[in-house]
Amino acid sequence: MNHNVTLKGSTDAYRAYFGLVREQLEAGESVKLAFGGTSMLPTLNATDKIVASPLEDEPRKGDVLLFCIDGRYIVHRMVGRDGDMYLMQGDHNWGTEQVGRDGLLARIVAVEHADGSRSECGNSEWQRKSRCALARSRARRLAVRWLGRKGRRQLRPWYFAALAFLMWAPLNGVGIPLDNYILGLRADHLLHASVYIPCTLFLMDVIGPRWLVWLAAVGVGLITEGGQWMLPFRGFDINDLFANAIGVTLGWLVVLAFKKRKSRRA
Repeated sequence: MNHNVTLKGSTDAYRAYFGLVREQLEAGESVKLAFGGTSMLPTLNATDKIVASPLEDEPRKGDVLLFCIDGRYIVHRMVGRDGDMYLMQGDHNWGTEQVGRDGLLARIVAVEHADGSRSECGNSEWQRKSRCALARSRARRLAVRWLGRKGRRQLRPWYFAALAFLMWAPLNGVGIPLDNYILGLRADHLLHASVYIPCTLFLMDVIGPRWLVWLAAVGVGLITEGGQWMLPFRGFDINDLFANAIGVTLGWLVVLAFKKRKSRRA
């Protein structure tokens, strides 16, 4: 059975349409749907049509499923389990959804593209895309876990302890040459810039205005570099201070870009 309504909407017609879809799936028939949306890029495009087959067995990790949450019908990939709940995520999304077994409706078995080609979801190419999508999903979930608010709170003291160690420990005596050059830049300047990139990320929850977060992170670089002036085994270097500020600025720009992207999706 073919349907040309996309998987978006909340009107009475939308609910009636998917009521018909559910009837066809419960009768054991496959259904063709116009996908729409960008949440499954690059696996599915907005112009694709998907073939959904009744879910007769237990879904497997990596399957792309049609499911329903609070009256919304969604096509995303199963990326794991959390007890009795199935963890779903769009290949292009950072967030996840949890749905019970009764909310799972169908497995996507084929995709028809706008150019007339057809992808079978059981072939080797589709399986390769699924493995890549699952790897990206794991990376995103780790990033959300450790770089989200809760993760940042747990990692914050460890980061600043490691920063103090790198800046104030007698590393000059370990025999590591830091005055050599990499791509025309001194290795110690690269080290300074890199370790300060996360600084604004760990300060953003304790300081309000965004410009003040940048200023506070630059202040951390000034304090740690200035502290070296008082240590007999380290020394103050204005170039290191500039490298600290460059790393802070790079991290600050990344944070701003991420917040801007998140606000657009909200």
